[in-house]
Amino acid sequence: MSDIRTLGKRLVQRVGQEAIVLGRITGKSSDGKSAEITTTDDARINVTFPEFLDDDASGYVEIRGTVKSKSTMSCSNFVLFPLNMTKDFDVNGYNTMMNMRCAVGNQLEGVFYKD
Repeated sequence: MSDIRTLGKRLVQRVGQEAIVLGRITGKSSDGKSAEITTTDDARINVTFPEFLDDDASGYVEIRGTVKSKSTMSCSNFVLFPLNMTKDFDVNGYNTMMNMRCAVGNQLEGVFYKD
C-alpha cells in the first residue's frame, strides 16, 4: 500500500489511487459499514469500511484505502485511536505539516530513510 498521506480537501488529486487520511467520525450508517469522517482540514468524506464499526466507535480514525471521488473512500484498513490518546492532538500543527509535505512533494524521498 502506498504511504501517501493527504488532507481531505486534496482527495480529488488522488482519485483512483490509494491514500491515508486522518479525521474524526462524525456520523455512522445504521448498518455500521460506512461513516462520515470530518478530516483535520474540515472536509467531510464518506468512507465504506471492510468490517462493521462498533456502536461506540468515535473520535479520530486513520483511514487507508482507495479514493473513489473527491469525497468518498473505500477503506482497506483503519486505526481507531482511543480518545485519551488524541485529547491533546494538535490539528493545526498536523495540517501545517501536511501542507508542507505537499509543497515539498517527493523532493525529500530517500533523505530520512533508504529504500
